[in-house]
Amino acid sequence: MDDPIINKLAHRQFQVIFTYAPAGLGHLRVTDALYRGLPETVNPVLLGSKDKSIRLIHRITSINPFFRSAFEWLQSGPLSSLSNRLYRASLRSNTRLIYEQLGNLIEEKMEPPKEILVISTHFGLAHKLAAVKKKLEKEKGIKIFLGVIVTDATFQHIWYVDGADLIVVPSHPVKEQYDAYGKHLGLPVRIEVLPYPLRPDMGQRLDSNGATSRVDQLNATGDKPIQMSIPISGAAVGTDYFLGLIRDLGGKSERFRFHIVSKDAPYTREFLAELGRNNGVDIHAARVDREVVDAYDKLYNEEVIALEVTKPSEQAFKALLSTNLRGGSILLFSSPVGKQEFDNLAFLQRHFLVPSLQRNTELWAMAENQQSIDDAARSQLLDEAHTWRGVRIPEDPESAANFIWWMLTSGIFSQMVNGNMTGNPSDPYPDELGPDGVAKFWRLVASL
Repeated sequence: MDDPIINKLAHRQFQVIFTYAPAGLGHLRVTDALYRGLPETVNPVLLGSKDKSIRLIHRITSINPFFRSAFEWLQSGPLSSLSNRLYRASLRSNTRLIYEQLGNLIEEKMEPPKEILVISTHFGLAHKLAAVKKKLEKEKGIKIFLGVIVTDATFQHIWYVDGADLIVVPSHPVKEQYDAYGKHLGLPVRIEVLPYPLRPDMGQRLDSNGATSRVDQLNATGDKPIQMSIPISGAAVGTDYFLGLIRDLGGKSERFRFHIVSKDAPYTREFLAELGRNNGVDIHAARVDREVVDAYDKLYNEEVIALEVTKPSEQAFKALLSTNLRGGSILLFSSPVGKQEFDNLAFLQRHFLVPSLQRNTELWAMAENQQSIDDAARSQLLDEAHTWRGVRIPEDPESAANFIWWMLTSGIFSQMVNGNMTGNPSDPYPDELGPDGVAKFWRLVASL
């Protein structure tokens, strides 16, 4: 990374620390993206939360609708103000471990750092560190800068970390909500809007062969294999759905080549074993979360992926990558789970990167009826699809397979892959878009 502003972070008396939590793979993906944007001479330290309850809560709320509804009610229902105050107080009262970890880190250095930059991609350790930051600064004679990255385009009370030096969010409407909440609490924090941080190599431009390959794959009358990635969430949500989708799509055409990226865990092994018996399926599995993230990135660097079936989690922000970039596959979103995933889709819709819910539903109906499109309607539809980077697919796997096949054979995918990211003049917040969120983040932090 040859940027004179970012290179300030390579000073030998400056230490970068990342903190994350085992709440799915999204927080780790964002951490990894930020790490990849640092100069090679920077040697950051990675601190993961040892609170196993975080992973348990994430998995339970991901797979159980009742617990998910209850958890969201506590976060944003009529008792949200009280429940979030109690949760924040609980996090900030249990700080012994993070205090010892940072204290030991400082003392073990042959040349102790004068400044420490901590970047948190989960609110848990961020609250804990905010609670002990001043004490550590006074006792160790150092300066600590705490930055927090909100990993969805959503407002949730608990992500407001009073005591942080900076909170970065991916949208202006979300910033307004956090600003208002901070004012209500009487605990202001600097909040900035930057494009979502995506791993820099995902934003690399494809060479001419790669760009042609992605276009050829989505040519309805072509014969090139269609490379489709299916990353399995950390909570392994929807495995039966994916089994049905792969079976039905594979039955329509041998062109489909499925790449499953998953954690190798007790709750995924039966699913992976069954998939392994299918032709046209490649499995990329690892037992450690970090290796799963690496396997996903390796896949995109080795193959030109045309389609990806994914939850509208943090993966939704790959829509900020144009289709001529390595990570610019067409995104097929499964049903949203939780408020944050609905908010992520709303973010994409606001930027004309996905069709409106009404339009998407109309597309489902056309596909279900195998409806042909007259010339006028087709012209309008293809004009709209020119800016789309993704679409929602039905909840039923057979219907989803029919929809994907119809989108391919009707030429809509072909129009989407030939689209561009010049922006829509009706977009009120064009500065939220772009593949360079990581570089913009480090420039902002270095300037502060």
